[in-house]
Amino acid sequence: MPVGSTELRPHRLAVGLYDLIGDEIRLRKSVELDVAGPLTHVIDLACEEIADLVLINDRDLTYAKIRFDEDSLSTLKLHLGKISDSLTRALCWGAAWDMVRDAEISSREFIEIASSGLPAEDDITVFSIITDQLVAAVDLFTPAKDRTELRTNVAKVLESIMDESLAGGDRQLQSAKAFASLATSAEQENRLSNLLQGGLDGLVIDADLRWHFVQALAERGLYSREQLDSELKLDPSTLGQLAHSLAVAAIPTTSSKGEVWKLITNQKLPTDSRKAMMRGFHLPTQRDLSEDFVDLYFTQLLIMWGGNSFQSATSFAELAFPRFLTSESTLIKANQWLEGEGSQAPSGLRRLVLEARDSLERAMRAQKLS
Repeated sequence: MPVGSTELRPHRLAVGLYDLIGDEIRLRKSVELDVAGPLTHVIDLACEEIADLVLINDRDLTYAKIRFDEDSLSTLKLHLGKISDSLTRALCWGAAWDMVRDAEISSREFIEIASSGLPAEDDITVFSIITDQLVAAVDLFTPAKDRTELRTNVAKVLESIMDESLAGGDRQLQSAKAFASLATSAEQENRLSNLLQGGLDGLVIDADLRWHFVQALAERGLYSREQLDSELKLDPSTLGQLAHSLAVAAIPTTSSKGEVWKLITNQKLPTDSRKAMMRGFHLPTQRDLSEDFVDLYFTQLLIMWGGNSFQSATSFAELAFPRFLTSESTLIKANQWLEGEGSQAPSGLRRLVLEARDSLERAMRAQKLS
């Protein structure tokens, strides 16, 4: 269906009523019906007692963006992990994420829901998705005044799951990686250093995980350039070189960022190396350092687009956009480029900047609600 269409199409879906009974959220009743028009009365649920959780599109019979009432949200904040059916949990997860992205619930509310359900989530695919969404909720959808508090709180939840998970299991690995991304307090940073040294039973520190921890430490100014170079000597593989480039780009100093930017905008730099550096360049903990490169990004867009392969130019437009600078200033500069220098830019480049601008506006709306 085209964006902005007012056409209403019929759907066959179910509405489920769920009750909290002891330590479990149980299905009381689920009825199927045809939805055709702006308003559909669910006759078969008339006179039913108010449920703790009302789930529209129960059993996932159709494609739909669903929403929760206040009572259902309150239930999910405390008891999502008590839903035994994996499909029902997945529907609740997906709807909660849609709501925070669409600025219908705050990032704090989403974090409450996720923190309630994640410890009991046994589907590793869903678990991995939710940990990534938690990181995004903190980094993109949380206003500055709450960011440190919520980063610290979510890191605590992830650390607890990490410590309680089966040694050597996927949950332990995924929670450790997410914890490294959000570790904020001095105590959490010390724990991160301890993880790198093998301080968690069963957690295998292979090359990929080692670089993940090293990059997190470099981002926080806890790993020097000399230490990063030493890591490269231990792992001089192609992947090791790219991981080293990302970690160097993450060093939180003005001088280092300036040197990395010169490399990123060097037309002769291999695409993979540029992508690695850009992934480490703009980071949620380094918004102040990113501010110096907003104007430079828009100045370089057409230059990089015209002087590089499509893949390399595309990656620059996407990854070098200052997406964590969720401010009116960044939005104004994006619009100025689109209306000015970029008004006659190639359609592919304009589309990438428009998408980045739209994501920026989405994050700003979510932060404003919070």
